[in-house]
Amino acid sequence: MKRFILEGEWSGYRSGQRRVCHRTIIRKPEKYKDIKFIRFTDGTTLDLQIKKCKPRERVKEIHGYDSLIEECLIYSVNSVEALPKGK
Repeated sequence: MKRFILEGEWSGYRSGQRRVCHRTIIRKPEKYKDIKFIRFTDGTTLDLQIKKCKPRERVKEIHGYDSLIEECLIYSVNSVEALPKGK
């Protein structure tokens, strides 16, 4: 079964602050095709991209925003502000 990498890069407050803060292995990239970024209330974004994983490639996963990404997928939104309040 093919593997893909879902990687999230935080935009930061200035260009020098950009950094990868989320990386996970996924099997179904079509699930994530509609979400390209998540906007935070402070104006920064988590830019998401999907890359093919090479055979036998070792990927160091970073589980920084697993639950936020899943919630945005469930509610079909791309900002923290648009998520339902008080679950």
